[in-house]
Amino acid sequence: MPIRILKYYLLLMQAYPDKEINQMVLHVGEGAPRMENSIRRKRLTYSYELRDIKELSCKELMESPQIEDKILAVLCSVEDPETYFNRLIEELLKLPEKERADYIRKLLTALQYRPKLKLVLKRLLEERRMPITITEEMMKQDPFFQEGLERGVKKGFEKGKLEAKKEDIINLHRELQLSPEKIAKVLKVPVEFVEEVLKTTNK
Repeated sequence: MPIRILKYYLLLMQAYPDKEINQMVLHVGEGAPRMENSIRRKRLTYSYELRDIKELSCKELMESPQIEDKILAVLCSVEDPETYFNRLIEELLKLPEKERADYIRKLLTALQYRPKLKLVLKRLLEERRMPITITEEMMKQDPFFQEGLERGVKKGFEKGKLEAKKEDIINLHRELQLSPEKIAKVLKVPVEFVEEVLKTTNK
């Protein structure tokens, strides 16, 4: 990294010979930055600032007029994730559908570095039915959302199977006077589900 940043310094110095150059590398990983940020040789001493982006406030980026900056803010110190995502989604909804989809992909990419914030976004999308679409294509590109999709499909399928057996539960109870435990065994469903169906029916 120090050699690469030194190359950038030399290119910038050639392009802007009268300007003072201040370089900073932002670390975006989960842990603390451990890379070198200097070169010490016999006739060469060079260094640049190395900072953890999580230590920076996301406020300045969120106030930027550029949507790219607002998405980049997810890598900074996000003190109130729900407010951040609400504001970001408001901005995304102002964009044309195709452009919005592109920025959602970029957001999901950035969130690879912030798994905890990804959990917050997933919860908000599920609980509040937020007016933004994460397409199947996007989910296929993101293992986290794909896993959630598969769980959701499986859960929905299982729930559908249980719902279909409600009538059988009621008939077995009324006509054969079977106990909830026996009905559950016959139909191979949880006894708690049988009890809930019978309880609702008897109201």
